[in-house]
Amino acid sequence: MNTILCMCERIGLQQEVIEKVLAFDKAFSYDSVKDEMDQLLNFQAANEARIRLKGKLGEDQNGIKILTCMVKCLERTYDQYSKLGISEQIFIDTMNCFPRFIAEHKASYGTYGFDRDWWTIRQIGMKLFRIGELEYELTYEDEEKVTSIHIPSNARLTSENCKISYVNSQKFIETYYPEYKESRYICQSWLLSPALKELLPSTSNIIGFQEAFEVSEWNKEEDDFVEWVFKKKYDDYKELPEDSSLQRNMKKHLLNGGFVGAAFGQLQKNPWC
Repeated sequence: MNTILCMCERIGLQQEVIEKVLAFDKAFSYDSVKDEMDQLLNFQAANEARIRLKGKLGEDQNGIKILTCMVKCLERTYDQYSKLGISEQIFIDTMNCFPRFIAEHKASYGTYGFDRDWWTIRQIGMKLFRIGELEYELTYEDEEKVTSIHIPSNARLTSENCKISYVNSQKFIETYYPEYKESRYICQSWLLSPALKELLPSTSNIIGFQEAFEVSEWNKEEDDFVEWVFKKKYDDYKELPEDSSLQRNMKKHLLNGGFVGAAFGQLQKNPWC
């Protein structure tokens, strides 16, 4: 069976996207981009390699070319997971970012597309893992090893789900990346914005998520939240949709001159105790 087809199905790519990936895979000679694809597996060199790879691939309107190359790389990433003994489920959960990003593109623009290749080098290079509801990136801050928490768009942020994820992530790190076992857990996200306390009820899962962090910085000018909450960027906040209570409350808040931005926080030690 075609190995790239196996990988597409393993990570849950949409059938329409699989067909396009297989068509490009059949017609493309990977020899011309071998060096760049090899370096996608080395996170330190991956971003420059990604840029060169995209240059060689040429016009790629819906990102199918770069997606195909990255899925091809996942065959080797999968081998590394297996050698380390990391579970199949963590691999699948982590690489589910690909169909998730593609679905988000369709929700925003009406068509399947892949435009997050700048981010997925982390998953390919085994620097970011999804463990339960949350993702954990093993990285640095001012030369200090830190574990950066990311929140997937489909995460269910109940207190119990977050607790399970935090506990299992600690076990994962201690087992496979012990050099990070004493690292601080940090997070930078619109989900930590202090403004949300005015826009959501105290019983909200988002507010519960915030309470596990000690927030130290708030960048009120950051506007990435618009794409996450309203599905795409808007130049005029008057055009923001009002399909949920959060959207309605946030739109009113913004039109009244309020800020949302993004905040930086550190996970409190064992916040579930």
